[in-house]
Amino acid sequence: MASSVLSIIGVLMGIFAFGTYMIPLKKYPHYSSWAFIAVMSLGALLCSSVIATVTGQFNLQPVGVACGLLWVVGGALCFWAVQAEADLAGAGLRSMSVSILLSFITGVTLFAEHTLLYFSIPAIVCMLVGIWIPAGKMQHIWKNWRSLLSGAVFGSYLIPYKLSNLGDMEFLFPFSVGVCIGSIVLFLLITLKRGKRFDMPLVPSLFAFFAGSLWMLGTLAIFWAIADDGLFGYAVGYPLLQLNLVVNQLWGVFAFGEYATRRERIKLATSTVVILAGAVLLTLSKM
Repeated sequence: MASSVLSIIGVLMGIFAFGTYMIPLKKYPHYSSWAFIAVMSLGALLCSSVIATVTGQFNLQPVGVACGLLWVVGGALCFWAVQAEADLAGAGLRSMSVSILLSFITGVTLFAEHTLLYFSIPAIVCMLVGIWIPAGKMQHIWKNWRSLLSGAVFGSYLIPYKLSNLGDMEFLFPFSVGVCIGSIVLFLLITLKRGKRFDMPLVPSLFAFFAGSLWMLGTLAIFWAIADDGLFGYAVGYPLLQLNLVVNQLWGVFAFGEYATRRERIKLATSTVVILAGAVLLTLSKM
């Protein structure tokens, strides 16, 4: 019972954290994505250090560090996709769609998690359709390999953690170390390539730092959501976390005036209803 309640808390906490931590990039659109991920990783490392101090779980498990580095690869591909494919919304939607499919398939096959397929398969379809409704017509999807590959990374980077049998607190700190090392190295390499420093104003940098702490709390919530002894498992828990898209869109509407026209609001409302219907079906698949 306690583990089931923790799973629900983890899903809700993760949805809010992952739907919110990118807000500084919307608030300060001229702040570099590469600078953001580097500063964010420092905030994540500090947050995990505090948690490790409280729990006494300081370690450098190679699996955790490797998964952190892999997450950075996914993040780099996603940011690269936004630039190269010139499609901010589309890149994120493609990445999210692939991560949902991959995590569901992996949970059902690799981890042999029980789910009622007559609920879960329509649920996944609903979530994918709902995600794409605001995007409109899709074009040249197979040319957008960067966003597709980033989704594959985000849908699989926790597989080594699931296979390692490490506890969530054992994994959290080394994971943040991997994220921090990878992000800073990536930032330095891109800075060297462009031949000049990125502008990093104090206020946006502080927001990015605190966004990293929020993201790390969301990462902790993932472990609760996908726990083997919890309510959802990997096949259902990880896709449910993608409801963060709804939170992100709500921030866009109420804080930044996005989706301003009646047509856009109708598409957004339809998208939200379809995604939530998928989430309900996905939850029912574990009952």
